[in-house]
Amino acid sequence: MSRPTIVTADLHGHSIKELKKLRNTHNVALARNILTAIIMLAEGYKVKAIADFLLQSDVNIYVYIKRWNALGIKALEDRRGKVPSNCKITAEMEDDLLKTVMHTTPNNFGLLGHVWTAQLLADYLYQNYEVRVCAQTIRNILHKNNFSFKRAQKKPTKGVKSEQEAFKKNDRFSIYCRKRL
Repeated sequence: MSRPTIVTADLHGHSIKELKKLRNTHNVALARNILTAIIMLAEGYKVKAIADFLLQSDVNIYVYIKRWNALGIKALEDRRGKVPSNCKITAEMEDDLLKTVMHTTPNNFGLLGHVWTAQLLADYLYQNYEVRVCAQTIRNILHKNNFSFKRAQKKPTKGVKSEQEAFKKNDRFSIYCRKRL
């Protein structure tokens, strides 16, 4: 049996009365849920009871509490679907990215690898421009500019052909061994 998790909420200098007033006047449902979870936790309710009351999962309640403890009142801002300001890729960055793909290798920039991958290109953008983007964004940019790519596949390079043929000959169905599919 696992140990029960002990969770506490930092009120960040607010009283429970102030938080209740803010909860009752806030117009965003996510913010009301976060405030309700924090208030109930401060009043001594268990996470399971809070989750049942809010009709949320236990994991959501833990996320609400963690966000509140880390950000305070900023946790109430609904950032879903909004791109942070430091994730914008300019046209100059995109041109540099395309030139980098065509004319250089990751080794030239201190990155491990001989072939560019989407994640290595994302690391390159962060290294040079301090812009964080995901690998899918890089793939979208490459696709938009008519670049195609293939994911790397493992291929054995040190196999001896004669041993491979002998293995294939022994890989037949018998009463003692099933053939692999």
